[in-house]
Amino acid sequence: MTIADLARRYIDAARRGAWDEAFGLLSDDVVLRVPGRSPLAGERRGKAAAVAYIEAARAASHGAGVEVELVDLLTSDERFALVVRERFTTDGGPVEIARANVYRVRDGRIAEVWIFEADQYAVDTLLGG
Repeated sequence: MTIADLARRYIDAARRGAWDEAFGLLSDDVVLRVPGRSPLAGERRGKAAAVAYIEAARAASHGAGVEVELVDLLTSDERFALVVRERFTTDGGPVEIARANVYRVRDGRIAEVWIFEADQYAVDTLLGG
């Protein structure tokens, strides 16, 4: 499987809400770096910690699911980047978050993730910061 194939499998699973499928593409020792000042910010090590972060972030949508729109996909020999817009449903109405996530791949699995937010203040507010 190429890096582009892995990236497409991951984003397609996320867009369908097939999170178990997406989580299956993470390495057991994945490292996730979450920016900001929310309670969810910081470095997460291991698949369980990465999944816990993603589930907690998705919970900010109050059970309504998160709509994920792919804006762009970039690949290299060992990385891919997803530029996305995510729409959350909150008590105060819809919240749109733009971000770029950079993924490093090792042995056909996602080994590292760096998240870069377009509006960190909005994300911190959404995630309880």
